[in-house]
Amino acid sequence: MNFVHCNTDEKYLTLHDCVAERAYFEDGKLGFEFHDGFWISPDHPDSNLPNLVKTDFSKVEYILKDGVDDDVTVYVFKKNLFKKIFRVEWTIKKLINNINNGKCKLVFLYQYIDYDSRIIECELELNNKPYYWECVLKIPAHEVNYYWNNLCEDKPW
Repeated sequence: MNFVHCNTDEKYLTLHDCVAERAYFEDGKLGFEFHDGFWISPDHPDSNLPNLVKTDFSKVEYILKDGVDDDVTVYVFKKNLFKKIFRVEWTIKKLINNINNGKCKLVFLYQYIDYDSRIIECELELNNKPYYWECVLKIPAHEVNYYWNNLCEDKPW
């Protein structure tokens, strides 16, 4: 799909509470698709709206530093029978397969950016109990591209 807008300036964009319903890894890029869009600031040059609003269908692509999916770390936090939390490491392939097979959706919460990497706090939304697992992504990406077509005035923050 071709998009009208592509932006790399993250100061005008946020994925907070946005739900990725499809994911992929191709040509050194880790991508997430958002059927319900992501948030665009009213200060964005392409926005003439007074509020923070969502886009229509959109995607985000992280251009991985070395172009290798093994560099991405996925930590999933689960509870055992004794309600103790433990961390399980997944491959990015496992996360992508679980998202694309409908076993979960990835809800973005908070993102911390360093020079060439990102740490993203997320939740995996599940179809059955426990209904969600906390998740952390460590993505070594020197560039991120945000793609969308339209701003949805009827979807303000």
